[in-house]
Amino acid sequence: MLLRVPSFYHQFQCLGSKCTDTCCKDWEIDVDEASLARYKEIAGGNSPLSNKAQFAWTVLQNIQDGCIKLNDRGFCPLMREDGLCSIICELGHNGTDKFNNGKNVLCNICSEHPRFVEVYGDIMEKGVGLCCEEAVRLLLASADLNLVDSEVNDEPDEMPEGAKEARDAMFQEREAIFAILNDSSIPLNQRLLEVLDFAEATSGNEDLPEEDSNTEALSSEAIRQTWIEILGEGESIGPDWDTAYEQMVRKGWTIPTSCRTRFGISLFTDEEGARIIAYLIFRYYAKSLFDGDSLTKVQFAIYFWIILKQFGETLGNIRPDGSIMDSAADPQVLKINAVKLLSKQTEYSEEIMEILADNFFQNPAFSVEQFRRILSQTSS
Repeated sequence: MLLRVPSFYHQFQCLGSKCTDTCCKDWEIDVDEASLARYKEIAGGNSPLSNKAQFAWTVLQNIQDGCIKLNDRGFCPLMREDGLCSIICELGHNGTDKFNNGKNVLCNICSEHPRFVEVYGDIMEKGVGLCCEEAVRLLLASADLNLVDSEVNDEPDEMPEGAKEARDAMFQEREAIFAILNDSSIPLNQRLLEVLDFAEATSGNEDLPEEDSNTEALSSEAIRQTWIEILGEGESIGPDWDTAYEQMVRKGWTIPTSCRTRFGISLFTDEEGARIIAYLIFRYYAKSLFDGDSLTKVQFAIYFWIILKQFGETLGNIRPDGSIMDSAADPQVLKINAVKLLSKQTEYSEEIMEILADNFFQNPAFSVEQFRRILSQTSS
């Protein structure tokens, strides 16, 4: 089986207590059946007086309805004050139980997050989600998005007859989009206009709504306001997003001639934007093999970038507890915080992703023409 990953994938390592955020807060922590069985085995397979057995019972007592119960502050109760996981510290080292035949003591979601995986027959693709600050740092530090192939021993998924041809065509389309994004000889917004043209031509979707005359009459300001308001729909990921969204609404969408920041036209460079968009295309575009909806995958990637470009400094100034950093913050820290926060609120909420996809498909305010309109009005 072929494994395809970004070139920085194997460099990724959790920062642990050095991370300014934590994956052990606000997220739902599902405990898979195999992990639950291991905790019961540890609790019952040792002397009741052993520290290991007693701790395993503590773990079990914090599991309810298949999930670890978060405490009143939204933290996993098994997270230590120093930010480390007590399961690892008490039952094993680096996630492996040295007393339990080398089995991983963490439940699957804690072992894998923020990694993601998708399997397309005999091709597996893996990456690290942008909800993680170390993943964002690695992506921004990359020269460009290079994908690396290797062979692994995993069993491939079965694919219906003819599906492999469709999959390979989908990968070819994605490579064509990467090629457009990698052409640094032209401004990024021009590249994005070409990507939209390509995506619209290859989507094969004949059910796209026609441009509404009432929407055409809407001012650019009204369209941009709609693009902000949609981010306020659905459940918030936490106080950091609440503060950031309030700041975004208060600031509003400034016109290109007045959107300069202390970092220039944008907190991010064109090439950083191209890498972010390419990475989102890598993660989502091939999923259209399952739902037949490739165009909205492209729209999401570009929408994500446009919001970052417009509100990057605002998003980046927010700490995980919702407080606002001072104006002397390191621009690299602001970039990482901004990508991480927007990723957490969009990519990691099924509700928000469904809202966005529905609006990209049905709402004329998010039509391809409106994307072109905003890209044409915004300095690159």
